[in-house]
Amino acid sequence: KMIIRLTTAFSLFFLTFAHVRVKRDFMYVSSSNETDPNCFQGCNTRHAISFEYSLNMTLADFYEFPLHPILLDHSTYLLYCTLAEQKTKCYMNECGDQSADTVFSPSNFICDFKRKLFTEVRQCLAESEPITFLKCDQACHDKVLGKEEKTTAKPKPSKDGKKQVKKNEQKEEDESIASVYTSNELESYEKELETLCAFQHCYMQCMTPVLKEVCAPSLASRAVDLLESFVKWHAVDIYEWHVSSDRLAFLAPSCALLADKPNGRDDEIIQLIAKV
Repeated sequence: KMIIRLTTAFSLFFLTFAHVRVKRDFMYVSSSNETDPNCFQGCNTRHAISFEYSLNMTLADFYEFPLHPILLDHSTYLLYCTLAEQKTKCYMNECGDQSADTVFSPSNFICDFKRKLFTEVRQCLAESEPITFLKCDQACHDKVLGKEEKTTAKPKPSKDGKKQVKKNEQKEEDESIASVYTSNELESYEKELETLCAFQHCYMQCMTPVLKEVCAPSLASRAVDLLESFVKWHAVDIYEWHVSSDRLAFLAPSCALLADKPNGRDDEIIQLIAKV
């Protein structure tokens, strides 16, 4: 089965200090998977309902990289892990994905694989989070996506058109939560991966010196190790999927950089194979 799960977010910080997040929360399910992709979408929808009820916030406002303040508070972190475990069990028991608890996912990483290290550096990350958000989030958003989407003026809707605009905005928000891509949407999926990895690379470069300034040297070093492992494991998971799917030539350069692997785009043999 070919299933990889990815979550991050870009946050715009305006003069009013209001947070508007362009969320990237998506997964890919190949056509070879024995279960209809709608099963995974069903698990995601139920998880969204439980998440929003239990944590009193919309899932559209939540992100796992950079680590959301909810993850940096001990009590809400434990609740997040409980909810994530329920979603993983849904993937396994209802969708037949028996590898769901062993492959990389943000929740598997911070709730299971690296739980001990995360617990040790959580306070350091919590203390530095407001600074890294202000310093890194807007800068990386602009670098990855450009300032055009923020500065381009949109036509003011007419009175009669306001209802439709609001309806369209709600539809876009609903579709942005835990989207499931299938094999006929690979081009869109690859574009999401490129944006995701580029943002993570930028954020790590910006965040690392802040952690070293805010936290004690030993804690800062371990916090950086944790976050570097997060983005690298994530990128390696993406890389391995491209290898096993014979799509290495399409691997986003930013993901290849994080995984410290070649992406094959400059390899003539790989390019020829990709065209066959």
